[in-house]
Amino acid sequence: MLTRSAKDIIKSSLHSAGIEIRKNKENTVFDLTTTGCLHPIEAAYAARGKPLLITAPLSRMVTFNYSAFSLDPDDGHPFLATLLQYENDRSIPLELSPLCRYYALYQPKSASELMDIDNPSHADFNRLPALAAIPLWASRPPADQAAFLKDIYRKEDEAQGIHTGEFIGGSEYGPIERRKLAMEYGRLTALYDSIKEHGYSPEKCDRITGTVWANDDDWTISISTGQHRIACLAALGYESATVYLQETKAPGGILLRSCARHFPSVARGFHTEEEAIRIFDRISRKRPPRVASEWLSYCQRNR
Repeated sequence: MLTRSAKDIIKSSLHSAGIEIRKNKENTVFDLTTTGCLHPIEAAYAARGKPLLITAPLSRMVTFNYSAFSLDPDDGHPFLATLLQYENDRSIPLELSPLCRYYALYQPKSASELMDIDNPSHADFNRLPALAAIPLWASRPPADQAAFLKDIYRKEDEAQGIHTGEFIGGSEYGPIERRKLAMEYGRLTALYDSIKEHGYSPEKCDRITGTVWANDDDWTISISTGQHRIACLAALGYESATVYLQETKAPGGILLRSCARHFPSVARGFHTEEEAIRIFDRISRKRPPRVASEWLSYCQRNR
């Protein structure tokens, strides 16, 4: 066991590298917002195999998986655009909200369209629905991925009071049924009002989760769960958030571009290494797919 003096030396060394360490009830939280911090991999080594929670700037984060929306208010994030309008005028009908326009304008017709890959090596992506667009870390077949997501969305709907047993749409793109739209709008605005009134205490709610996408010294956090919360924080002016890195998706929760040939989707033949790198670069650079262009044009016209 380390002596107190040894622990102090380690803590001092990490501090000099720009890594601030805070304790919560279960784990150490590494603060990467401090001046001089270089990389989440430093925090991963310092965590010594324990679950890794990092506090990072929202400017480092990308959301909605393949849709790759940043949290910049000018970049077309649908939840953020909706909340900013909601704060400005709460009397606007649901049908005139940015969220309604988003689901109407952004409707990827296939997995390849959502992934933004022309002539995919796995030709089935051209005919499979967008829900079948497997992430780079997934080992399940595309058809199973679609069923997996439908089940998740059904459970989310039930938690919000919709008990149909049917898939009525997801939250990341359209089309969706009107009752799903109403549920998403209500869930989003209620959470926004709650955080605005009571503040945000991450230790009192489910963790925001994600993975780090690292390319040499550059890195981005792709948010997995907590999409509504992270959008609310951005709308309320928060500059950083604590994210739990999912080691079930990548070693230490960190996806390395240099290891693209080893990504599960590549190893199983669903993507080539070149396709995986193209996907990695687009998402880590926060570039939505071309199919989102109509929605993004709408946002530019309505700024």
